[in-house]
Formats: sequence, C-alpha cells, structure tokens
Amino acid sequence: MRIAVQDGLENVKQALRAEGYQVTRLTPGSMEGVGAAVVTGLSNNFMGIHDTDGNLFPVIDATGKTVEEIVRQVKERGLH
Repeated sequence: MRIAVQDGLENVKQALRAEGYQVTRLTPGSMEGVGAAVVTGLSNNFMGIHDTDGNLFPVIDATGKTVEEIVRQVKERGLH
C-alpha cells in the first residue's frame, strides 16, 4: 500500500516504511495508487483528496499525534 506523506513528517515516513508501507511525498502528481495521505494542519484543501481515477481516500491529520498513533490509524483503516 502506498501512503502519501506531507514533507516535514520524516519520522512518520520512516515508521511507515518500517511497517512495510511504500511511502511517497504528498504532491499533486504523486497520488496515483495512493491508499491514504498523512498531513499536518488538516484544512479544507485536503478534505477531498482523490487519486487520478477520481477515488477518494483517507486523510490522516498528524497534528498533535505521536508517530505510533499515526501508524495505528493507518493500520486501523485497513491500509495494509
């Protein structure tokens, strides 16, 4: 599963990779095949993220969460 992670969340990227996830930078051109996105400061700009086929996917707000909490949320959403 590919997870797009906002720049600046390097510790989250490392933890997700350690759990076996493919991690990509969160950019407009990187959404192909992404199963979820991790961002900080969730705003309306991120509420309707979709892949290139128009499918919506979960957006996890990392604000105020530990790396462990973020990884757990990814797993709880069934993103294996």
